Amino acid sequence: MPTNSARSIKSSYTSLHAVIQQLDQLHLLTDACKKALTEHTFELTVSQGQYLMKRGDYCTHIYFIIEGFFSGWATGNGRSITSFIAIQGDFLSAIEGMYGITECTEDVKAEEDSVLLALPVEHLIRYFDIYPEMNIVMRKVLENYYKMAHQRSVFFRIGTASDKYLYLLSTYGDYASRIPLHVIASFINVKLNTLQKIIKQYEGKSAHVQLSKGDIVTYMEQERPFLQKKLSINELSLKLKITPHLLSYLLNVYFKQNFNHFVNTYRIQYVLNQFLIKNSIKQYSLDGLGSESGFSSRSSFFSEFKKYTGVTPLLYLKMNCAS
Repeated sequence: MPTNSARSIKSSYTSLHAVIQQLDQLHLLTDACKKALTEHTFELTVSQGQYLMKRGDYCTHIYFIIEGFFSGWATGNGRSITSFIAIQGDFLSAIEGMYGITECTEDVKAEEDSVLLALPVEHLIRYFDIYPEMNIVMRKVLENYYKMAHQRSVFFRIGTASDKYLYLLSTYGDYASRIPLHVIASFINVKLNTLQKIIKQYEGKSAHVQLSKGDIVTYMEQERPFLQKKLSINELSLKLKITPHLLSYLLNVYFKQNFNHFVNTYRIQYVLNQFLIKNSIKQYSLDGLGSESGFSSRSSFFSEFKKYTGVTPLLYLKMNCAS
């Protein structure tokens, strides 16, 4: 942990609530576990350019990013590369030495002024024995990051330079415009001048494309392609008469969203509109409504609904649409 960072005695309610809400989406926490998190976590501010941890340090905390973003740097054979980028909403720890037992192998630096919620590793380890749900939560956190790392590794090896840049746009949304170009170039493993040419190319396409933000919104509202299960970016781009690459770029520029987030936002809004139209719990089969709105499974519907509203569909109905 940086020595000159600002540490508060307690985490703020807003920060802690954001973390607990995200953990609850992975697996519901008991009240006792939530109370322990309230007692043991604290806020940490890290200034732009400051290192959260450095190679050779011991990682004594696990972090949740409330504001800002960080880059990880691996060094070897006389050069450094960006190994990861962690943004608001991500968990952050040492890739190796996560529990403070071995030394960190990478440097982790704040790319802009950032706020973190920190939990000492000693408490996390104790939680595994006292609160069984934390084992499930951390297992799912690690599973998600392992999956993302694997997908990124494969994609970066077989994709073109343009593909890699579009991957970054779809993954990091509005953060893509805030990440320094040299960090992006290092992360997607392209030369800086190549990256600058790619960005200029897509900015030029955006300037000349005859498809405005309003055009996309109008099409989505009138034609409602999101009701189609497993709608792909290739299918939607074909309907809009543009390339998948350009659609991905425009969704990021216009809406600050990747394709899946963009489509699921319309699906959830459709569900909410149906709730208002019928205004009765008894008229609903939630599974049927999720399927009608375009979700291909109950789990994906419930997960996306909770991300959008903060509660489950059933609880939302009871709170807002009870007759």
